[in-house]
Amino acid sequence: MAWAPLQIGETLRIAGFFGKALFLRSQPSHEIERRLGYRAGRLQKGWYLLFLTQMPKPTDFEVAGYSHFSGGVPQGHLGKPPDPRTSEQRLSAEGYDLHKIKQGLIRQTFHLVGSDRLAKVIPVADEHRERGIPDYPPGSGVPQWKLVSPLNWRVAAAIGPGETYTGNYL
Repeated sequence: MAWAPLQIGETLRIAGFFGKALFLRSQPSHEIERRLGYRAGRLQKGWYLLFLTQMPKPTDFEVAGYSHFSGGVPQGHLGKPPDPRTSEQRLSAEGYDLHKIKQGLIRQTFHLVGSDRLAKVIPVADEHRERGIPDYPPGSGVPQWKLVSPLNWRVAAAIGPGETYTGNYL
């Protein structure tokens, strides 16, 4: 199955992992792979940069720790990690008030403009999904969250093979 190319300005309603734009600007694809926890070469055919267009509510997302937690699970890349709980499950089990944490993230950390704006990377090539190849080694540890409710994202840029995103955060 071939994946249809995305168009700049197009709006997609999707869920999944996301982070902040500042970790993506002016970085070659191999560094973005390392930061986010994609296997080497995953972005070699290019990638799309998406910006979130609406602020998530606390029920729309999960706390997923950092990108060295594959799937939000410490040592999740192992397939059978020693503790299979996600970051959010661990925080909850330890008695943290997740709703309060998420409200704080929305108020202080999440932004829809500027370098701290919420961003998502979508690889141009998605053959891994077609072949069922596990694709997420530990990243270098940038903050990540997981949308569990689809929200609107705008395709901000299409970055070709060997290119870097040097655009703005609009």
